[in-house]
Amino acid sequence: MSDTVIPRGDSRFVSAVGQHDLRARIGWICHALRIGAVLWITWLLAFVVYYWSDKAQILKNYGLIFSVDLGDVSAMRYAGAFGAVMVSLAMGAAVVVCIWRLAGTYLAGRVFTVDAALWLRRTGLAGISAVIVSVLMRVLIASMLVGQFVPLSPHGYNYLLPQDLLYVIFAVFVFALSHIFKAAAEMAADQAQIV
Repeated sequence: MSDTVIPRGDSRFVSAVGQHDLRARIGWICHALRIGAVLWITWLLAFVVYYWSDKAQILKNYGLIFSVDLGDVSAMRYAGAFGAVMVSLAMGAAVVVCIWRLAGTYLAGRVFTVDAALWLRRTGLAGISAVIVSVLMRVLIASMLVGQFVPLSPHGYNYLLPQDLLYVIFAVFVFALSHIFKAAAEMAADQAQIV
């Protein structure tokens, strides 16, 4: 016989009834988060493809914003600007992956664990990174289409939008919450080892 003792608090050994009860309570929220994240990135991708498929309209809009004639933008420069848009979209996809994995840890019953806290942290970091990359890509896109570095337009257009601040506040909140959850999970694990 073995003298090994399995700690009852270990999430891998929680009873099936407890796991089912937890999934019943939070499952709909986790699934809603996953569905919402996938719908958001799909909607964004469809919008980008639709909007950027009309080269003449894109060039007209940027020409008005920056008071330049963009009739001579090469296909290579336009493709480069579209590539920058896709980089920004890829950062959004990274946020979706983090949300998906975070919801997955919750669905597996690992709610207040270090693993869940780490996915919460990754989600916050991905959100902060996505906003920074989005702003930088706006500068790059405009500069590629105009053909020179354009920090501001003559009409006062700048690259920071009010919703960027909201996104950063939310992402920083998620990141801060991850630190709180991680500390709590580590303390709970330490106490479980003592008992």
